Amino acid sequence: MRTLIATALLASIAIAPAIAQTATTTTATASVVERDARGRATRVSVEGRTYEVCRQGLTDGCINPREAGLNFGNVPLDHWPGRPASETRRSGAANPAG
Repeated sequence: MRTLIATALLASIAIAPAIAQTATTTTATASVVERDARGRATRVSVEGRTYEVCRQGLTDGCINPREAGLNFGNVPLDHWPGRPASETRRSGAANPAG
């Protein structure tokens, strides 16, 4: 019985990452409610609720433009860059290895 339980536990641990990697996210369709002077969407409606679109100076309580289906804003990484940003050097820093 212990062997069966251990095997089931190990199988579930091995399968979980595969399930997480194949999970897909769905983006709700947003309709633009308001635009700024440049024509960029500032407020959208998604599933009957209105949201401010995140932009410089407004980062809390808003929707990411890409998540709203808009064609501007930050693009999420589709890969791990290798090191956390806190460990990367700034572009102007000297490179001791090179």
